[in-house]
Amino acid sequence: MPTRVLFVCSRNAGRSQMAEGIARVLIPACEVFSAGERPSVINPVAIRVMAERGIDISSQYSKGVGALPPGAFDVLVILGHWDNPDCLPGARRVIREILPDPHDLSGSPGEVEEGFRRLRDILWDRIRAWEEEGLFRGGGKV
Repeated sequence: MPTRVLFVCSRNAGRSQMAEGIARVLIPACEVFSAGERPSVINPVAIRVMAERGIDISSQYSKGVGALPPGAFDVLVILGHWDNPDCLPGARRVIREILPDPHDLSGSPGEVEEGFRRLRDILWDRIRAWEEEGLFRGGGKV
């Protein structure tokens, strides 16, 4: 069985959706999912900036954590201030990474898009580093 990885954030509209798309590229041996505490609609800016890297997330959709089966994930990656990982018990490994919510970005459309690009690049670097460290394999909590 491949390792099952779940990325969660508040809305499943930006951070976790981008992380899911990146992880599908960087860790193809894993099954990758994303969900949110309060599911919304994927932000179109997230879709655009991911396409710049050749990653198509346009067919992904926002899902709530309540719709996921408990204990079905080996690695839970929390990408914000989410304090209820107990609703998904059983993950062998929990990674917490507090990243800014792109929903809170302000400024001109170009400035918001640049903020999404920065977040995309941070996620790319973090996921690549976690994979190199072996955090998507083995047991234990982080």
